[in-house]
Amino acid sequence: MKSYNLPYIKSTLLTLILLLAGCSDNVGNLNLRSNENDLYYWENNKEASQRLAKIMYNDKSDQKTERFKIVHISDSHISTGSPSNNKKLPINLIQSVRFANQEELRINAMVATGDFISHDKKSEAKDCMSSFVYNLFNNNLIPTFICVGNHDSNSREIIDETFLYRNEINTLLFGRNSYSLKRDNSENYYYSDVPNPQGGTIRFIALDMLDQPAAKYNSMIYAIYSQKQIDWLSNVALKEDMTESHSIIILTHYPFQPHNGSYLCDGDYVHEWNMIPEIIEAFRTRESINKVYSNKLGEEPINVKADFKDSKGEFICHLGGHIHCNAYFDIKGLSNASDNLPPQRMILCTNQSPSETGTIYNRVERNEDSLSSNSFCIHAIDTKEKKIYITFFGAFKPVNDSNYPEIHTLNYL
Repeated sequence: MKSYNLPYIKSTLLTLILLLAGCSDNVGNLNLRSNENDLYYWENNKEASQRLAKIMYNDKSDQKTERFKIVHISDSHISTGSPSNNKKLPINLIQSVRFANQEELRINAMVATGDFISHDKKSEAKDCMSSFVYNLFNNNLIPTFICVGNHDSNSREIIDETFLYRNEINTLLFGRNSYSLKRDNSENYYYSDVPNPQGGTIRFIALDMLDQPAAKYNSMIYAIYSQKQIDWLSNVALKEDMTESHSIIILTHYPFQPHNGSYLCDGDYVHEWNMIPEIIEAFRTRESINKVYSNKLGEEPINVKADFKDSKGEFICHLGGHIHCNAYFDIKGLSNASDNLPPQRMILCTNQSPSETGTIYNRVERNEDSLSSNSFCIHAIDTKEKKIYITFFGAFKPVNDSNYPEIHTLNYL
């Protein structure tokens, strides 16, 4: 028997009534998706729930254990023009929250890895980001974590009056999240610990790739990390209150690969792209790192100095987005790569808004008002097996691969 979440249905209907009462012309012109499209949600919900059931538990031993389950969304691109993620009714975002909060699915955390908005006038961009935050945390009872993406500064090829500064983004993003975040309130990076049903703790470390106080770098193109953030990552987030039963997941937006202009790596880093993965590699191998990472634009380099010889805990993976399709890869090209460990894993989630098309994006066929309207990832982390299981909600099959499996399995140790 299908389980309907009445609070979400009531909330959606109330939103629609208010919209139709006050903004009927706009709603009609935008052709906003509404609860009449719920049949697509429930069909996707049924199939995704069945796939999740296959990876929810580790039952390969005498003692059945529940894995740590994550709903991973990315690139929602809330806007004034998107039918599926319009700021007035971002139905794809609302549906992902609805899915994650079904009690029987026992989701342990939800993450959103950047690009909450598209480009617009500054006032509209702020409204869109506010809509994203409201609809992500409204009626959401599970631990939920976010990290920014390149679109979230609201810049394009040039920096102009539309640019959202770091402090403005901070004010917009962190007003509603009630889950415990360990952070400097003036910063947009943080860490947070969540209990693992298999025992121990999952630590989410959320990075800020827009980390500049002014507008020196065009963060639509470049990822920028401050010396302060790198010091915090190296000496606080990876060390503070860590135990042997901690397992770490990094939230970022850009893939950690060198810039090459392809669909996977069309974004660039101000400092060398492998800086953060090399910090993580030093943590994994329990070694020290003392290295200067140059600034390709001729500005200040970053000095990384950390000693992980007495560190505790393990690293699981990086979760990101940006490329508008589901993908994962091994991070290669690290100067301190270990021969005794598998490479670090980078797992990327597709976009939530199919109207966001591009020349090198959208490798999965997407259509509004269909079963492919929405898409996001579902991960099950097994800290006993040291494995990551990946499945999907909605659209996930690449158009050029009819054999793309519904469940992927990756080793992380």
